[in-house]
Amino acid sequence: MFCHMQFFSYFWHSNSTLMEKHRANILMICCFLSFWLLLPATVGAQSTDSVPQEGGLVHRIEIEADPSLILHTNKFLKGKNIEGRTMNHAFSAKLKYAFQLPQNSMESIVYKDAYQGVGVAYHDFNPELGYPVSFFIFQGARIKSLSSRLSLNYEWNLGLTSKWKPYDPVDNPDNKVIGSKVTAYIDLDFYFKYRLSRFVDLDAGLTLTHFSNGNTKIPNAGLNILGAKLGLAYYINRQEEKKVSQKDIPSFLKHISYDLVFYGAWRRQGYYTDVGPVLLPGSYGVFGFNFNPLYNINHWLNAGISLDGVYDRSANLTLDEVSSSSSDAGDGGPQVSYPSAHRQMALGLSARAEFIMPYFTINFGMGNNIIGAKGDLKQWYQLLALKLGVTRHTFIHIGYCLHNFRNPNNLMLGIGYHFNYKRRSNYNIFK
Repeated sequence: MFCHMQFFSYFWHSNSTLMEKHRANILMICCFLSFWLLLPATVGAQSTDSVPQEGGLVHRIEIEADPSLILHTNKFLKGKNIEGRTMNHAFSAKLKYAFQLPQNSMESIVYKDAYQGVGVAYHDFNPELGYPVSFFIFQGARIKSLSSRLSLNYEWNLGLTSKWKPYDPVDNPDNKVIGSKVTAYIDLDFYFKYRLSRFVDLDAGLTLTHFSNGNTKIPNAGLNILGAKLGLAYYINRQEEKKVSQKDIPSFLKHISYDLVFYGAWRRQGYYTDVGPVLLPGSYGVFGFNFNPLYNINHWLNAGISLDGVYDRSANLTLDEVSSSSSDAGDGGPQVSYPSAHRQMALGLSARAEFIMPYFTINFGMGNNIIGAKGDLKQWYQLLALKLGVTRHTFIHIGYCLHNFRNPNNLMLGIGYHFNYKRRSNYNIFK
């Protein structure tokens, strides 16, 4: 096993220049491969356990405006920049398309009129951060009906943002917030939906947004904004709503399933020394797996534990004297000595919880390395992952790992398989 891992490491570093050039494209492909697959034309797989349906898919087009405040999490945002500007305000404009499953279908009743789709957003920050554009997938649903016209809802967005004005040692040296031209875009909304008519809804609520590159490039302090959500949604093929009682929700077969995930990513690494922080040149490969038994509690929730293995080529490096050349890259910098492979491997156990919706599952985890927990690998870690169902038993895994709830570890881009999966719903990209 160690020989195989060393081969992967050699391959990674021997192709570091190529990866450096194309990593933004790799992220773009991973995130947006699912966009065209999610179009309603793919919604051919219907559960056989459903109540009579009315009409077909419901289509939803929304325009949204989000006036926001920039949260001051870094000195750069507080005024340590070329303009001496305190960065307080931001504004985002969004255009989104979504579809809902047929009204009165089993999934529509169980998952409370869940909708999913794709969107684009324009962000107005300032000349120091830029005026970036985001492309994203999203999903939302009703939390609670407050009246025949008013409801409380949630929505999440996940995508990529480009056209930043990122950190540059010459042109933008103070920007420790955004370190790359492309970042991840993560957004969570809680809002009230008011039904103006059969065709139009008015949405108003709060939105919290995070931009980060997942530690694929340094600096990576990240940017957070909190704002108001104001939207107007137009529906095609929506019928008048009918009241649904608990007895209309089908029974659920409780059971234990098993998820196996293999993932890979790249990351940057740095250390604090007596002379200050030192950034190591180049990127380091990260490979891992999760084996996750899950108790399927109901239509919406799973819970269980996971065995998590990781091989991190940036872990437990020995930092030699700073010199004009580097053993890890030819662009100058500190020399690095690698430990034996087993000192860069660890096994951990984590508690997991999942929130299940059509097409998407959101997985939360928190754990601790128990074998190989030495040096950089001695840590509590936190996980957040999105699983996109490809077939009934396979899925795409897009995740992010932190430690100590704030320090980035690495992305987790991979594939997974469900064993002993007995859920009735079959809303995936393919049958």
